[in-house]
Amino acid sequence: MSSDEQGGGAQGRPIGIKADEFVPATFAERGIAVPFTTPLLSQARLRLDSNERFEFLLPNFTGGKGIYVVPTKSLSSIMTITLHDRLLLEELGTLEGQSPEQVRQASLTVQASGVCGPDAANAAAKAIEQDQHYLVLTQFVLVTELLKLVGIGAQDLMRPGMTAEQSQNLARRALGKVAAQVGISADEMTNRVETLGIAVAPVGLPQSPQPGRLRALNNRLAKFCQAVERWSDLDPSDVALLGRYVAQVGLHTLTLAKQRITLLDKACADPKQIVHDEPRLRGAIVEQVSRVSWLLDGWDFLVTLWESVADKPQETQQATMTDISRLVPVLPREEVTWASDALDMDAIAKVQRRWVRVNEDWRTGSLDMDAVMRIEALKSVAA
Repeated sequence: MSSDEQGGGAQGRPIGIKADEFVPATFAERGIAVPFTTPLLSQARLRLDSNERFEFLLPNFTGGKGIYVVPTKSLSSIMTITLHDRLLLEELGTLEGQSPEQVRQASLTVQASGVCGPDAANAAAKAIEQDQHYLVLTQFVLVTELLKLVGIGAQDLMRPGMTAEQSQNLARRALGKVAAQVGISADEMTNRVETLGIAVAPVGLPQSPQPGRLRALNNRLAKFCQAVERWSDLDPSDVALLGRYVAQVGLHTLTLAKQRITLLDKACADPKQIVHDEPRLRGAIVEQVSRVSWLLDGWDFLVTLWESVADKPQETQQATMTDISRLVPVLPREEVTWASDALDMDAIAKVQRRWVRVNEDWRTGSLDMDAVMRIEALKSVAA
């Protein structure tokens, strides 16, 4: 791709890229799916251009073939943007880095403001609260694993009659004993637990009684792929081809994510590393959690979208599968070498064009409010 394409053109105009030519080398080049509510922006991918400025990748921007690269500053001049999306663009502009987790937090912050309605706001608030609760649970599991080194189990911290304060004091004293064994302070040991807990919480520990958010999403993706394969076998239209394509990409992503989660679980298997080799453990956790996050980026929306039409008429499911096929996250070369010639991409593109639904007249910028409301409704169940 040329530098002009990466930057969206000399005058900041949208630049087209053929869909079958867009095979990103890295996750950063693929960009991060952003949960906008403007139909043409829905799941647009955010990335940095060659000048370290944000730009967006829009699949099928005009209802035709290909992907368009649009600089952030050009969005408002080529389409009408919802209030939610204007606020989200402002929030994204404050980010110091570029990762799916950061974009998710920015999105939840805007959604929790109520701009998409009370149901979506409640869903965002619940998601934020669940993240905090799971972080506490993850750190508690790390503590209990460490306390095993001095002969104290989780049951010792929750004996009948013990108050929460007594349990915390016992855990603190025991952590102090673990720290003393290797000549570090109790505060340093506590900091290690907190830091590692924050790093691993998005996926969660294998010892945890509840799966982390991304581990749970991986399980949902597996069920989604099975459901789409079954649907494709039964659907009589040529959209079945798109369903098989979606399922194949999903299964490939699933395989890679499972491999990363296995490596993460292996790294976290021995709690002694928190004491004796914490920097290496932290690096391994950050690497694998980041990869899982990038691999699964964008799939949550697609899975939820398909679940929302499970009981709908066949025509609705066919149109939804067409939308999903255009938004499927492309696997970058850095993660896997994928033999794309195993798929008839020309046939897939032809079916997509035949079933394309234009949600907005991009030339006039008029919003399809029904489409906006459908996207906002998904936010009440996916956050």
